[in-house]
Amino acid sequence: MNAQSNFLSESAVMNLVRQHRYVFVGEKHDNPEHHQIELRLIQERFKFESLGSQGRVVFEMLDDSHQTAISQLKASDTIEQMQVSLNWPKKGSWDWRVYAPLFQEALKNSALAAGNIDRAFISNVYKNGDKSFVGNDRFATALNPPLFLKDYLLDQIFKSHCGLQSRETLMPMLHIQLAKDASMASAMLRTSAAMLIAGGEHARTETGAPWHLRRGKPESDVLIIQMIEVQEGNEDLKSYMEKAGKADLYWFTAATESKDYCADVKGKAAQ
Repeated sequence: MNAQSNFLSESAVMNLVRQHRYVFVGEKHDNPEHHQIELRLIQERFKFESLGSQGRVVFEMLDDSHQTAISQLKASDTIEQMQVSLNWPKKGSWDWRVYAPLFQEALKNSALAAGNIDRAFISNVYKNGDKSFVGNDRFATALNPPLFLKDYLLDQIFKSHCGLQSRETLMPMLHIQLAKDASMASAMLRTSAAMLIAGGEHARTETGAPWHLRRGKPESDVLIIQMIEVQEGNEDLKSYMEKAGKADLYWFTAATESKDYCADVKGKAAQ
């Protein structure tokens, strides 16, 4: 569905994905259907060479620590070889089984790219705040963000921490979020075209990586796709669209099992 609430065929969506220079795809990390859709999006993005260079596929799941390994990967590498080269942990934040096919498809088109900051820089930001951004063009858009952006991100971080910490103590997390989005936008702008695969919050038009990209390159040709889980009992599609924020396309999917991650935390805190 587009922003005007018109339903589009999948072929029409794929044409739009090929036509726009910078494409943002917002996912829910643990939804298998989202990863299947992303694989098709990457395949369609690079389907016709006659359309010219489609640039990179930038991933939130890859960071600066993977850069050297990415540059040494070959299109012929197997998924197992990629896992070893990237030194991917058996247990970590990202599930190798679901992201490996996406990495491999991007690699086939010489388009695999890291978008995120690594743990070393996260630690630096946590200690030094936005001083870490000074003098680095990559993070220029993370400096002095407007009040509406700071307020929105702090609210989201406050909720994600189950409301158990004051907003003042969450300022380091705000700077880290800004750095992540600025980094992903910067990675996209290193080529004249790119697709970003990231969590839905990072793909939000007014508060995520698209905001940073447009601030860095205002005239950019952008397409934003938000993949949205439809919960049982709620068929009000506009309510989902409002929650996801402004986007060009909304792709509705089945939902994974929902879990209240704060329930246990708040229960233990109350004991």
